Amino acid sequence: MTIHLYLMGTVCRGSALLILAFASSAHADAVLRLDVEQAAAYALRHHPALQAADALTQVRGSQVDVARSGYLPRLDLSLQINAGTGNVLRGPSYPLRGIPTVSGPPTGRSFGDASFGTSVGVGASWDALGLPQQMAAVDAALAEQAQALASIRARSLTVAYAAADQFIDVLGRGETVRAARANVERCTALATIVKALVDQQLRPGVEYARASAELALASTQLIRAQQADTISRAELANALGVAGMQIELIPGALLGRSTLEVVTAVGKHPLVAEADATVRAAWAHKHAVDLQYLPRLDLVGSLWVRGSGLTSGALAPSPAAGIVPDTPNWAAGIVLAWPALELIAVRARTRVEAAQIKVADARRSEVAQAIRTQIDGARTMLDGAHKVADNTPVALRAAGDAEKQATARYRAGLANVAEVADAQRLLAQAEIDDAVARLNVHRAYLLLARAVGDVEPFFQELRTGSR
Repeated sequence: MTIHLYLMGTVCRGSALLILAFASSAHADAVLRLDVEQAAAYALRHHPALQAADALTQVRGSQVDVARSGYLPRLDLSLQINAGTGNVLRGPSYPLRGIPTVSGPPTGRSFGDASFGTSVGVGASWDALGLPQQMAAVDAALAEQAQALASIRARSLTVAYAAADQFIDVLGRGETVRAARANVERCTALATIVKALVDQQLRPGVEYARASAELALASTQLIRAQQADTISRAELANALGVAGMQIELIPGALLGRSTLEVVTAVGKHPLVAEADATVRAAWAHKHAVDLQYLPRLDLVGSLWVRGSGLTSGALAPSPAAGIVPDTPNWAAGIVLAWPALELIAVRARTRVEAAQIKVADARRSEVAQAIRTQIDGARTMLDGAHKVADNTPVALRAAGDAEKQATARYRAGLANVAEVADAQRLLAQAEIDDAVARLNVHRAYLLLARAVGDVEPFFQELRTGSR
């Protein structure tokens, strides 16, 4: 739920804060009802990290357009109107910033002999030898764009996994709360029974104290479980990119026994693809730097018309006191320039780019090593999770039977309250372990899917299992 506020006119500070507080409250009251696949899809659409990555991709695309614009020749259209004197002296002078040049034959030194002058012209230039440099610059920009796209795919994998993993974590916290609440109910029932027996002096008072202590401990465990559940839900909202929003979970097939098949790698891992794109971008940058040693060969041409209100020998001033230009000129030529000492700087920049290539290669190897380790670790966790999930039902049945027998023995006067309390505590732990063990199998499958680089098979198997 998105609320847009439009503040028109002058709004006092207190009113603005009140409106913002109302918007925050409305945002907090909104509820999203999602299953695990929908949660991952929602995160892919709304997470700020992916929005930032998408914006970066647009930046890289615009940089490609900027680089391609370098293929075009330079075309300058000029118009100038000025006023000043036309005094000229013989002899050379280096150009000074902000000091205009004065053309024409030597004249007098009068400071007041001034008039208007105009110039209108068009000039074009094109660096013929710069084409390979521009092509290399475009290739580098395209490589950076491909790197940004690969980064989006890698980030999408991370965001989808984080959302799904946190979804499963919330389910586990919820199952822990459920088991803790059931334990509180059992402890409450036991305390009620013990109190009745103590009041009738059929049991010593110490047993009621023990039952009350067990009830208090169970209540504390429930409070802690509820606290962990609330924190986990907040983290899920953050993983979805909507921090502060309430999420209602649809468990689907996650709370059942897993029937998922072993996930195998499909295609290239997004992180490896991103590392490859980084290496290609580094090579493209090095190639662009290598070509910076080429000289600049400009094909230039100009056409301009000037006017001046000053006399020049037998020539009369231009019309309208020099504001209307009437003296045409053209020029064309070839300009070759090569800053010889720039070669030293180019070689230094080439060494920098070569080092960047080595860094990118090393990071690609590091990513490949990390992925291989993640796959091996995920398979080990999956194997262990299956074994635990196969064992917890046995422990749960045994703990349930032990609790029933202990309660029956206590009612018959054959056991003390400590035996019942121990049985109830064991049952509560067995319930938590069984629920979490089932979820941990799904969680290990999700981890393995992330390790091989594609979480879609995980969701596909869940869809099949929920039918």
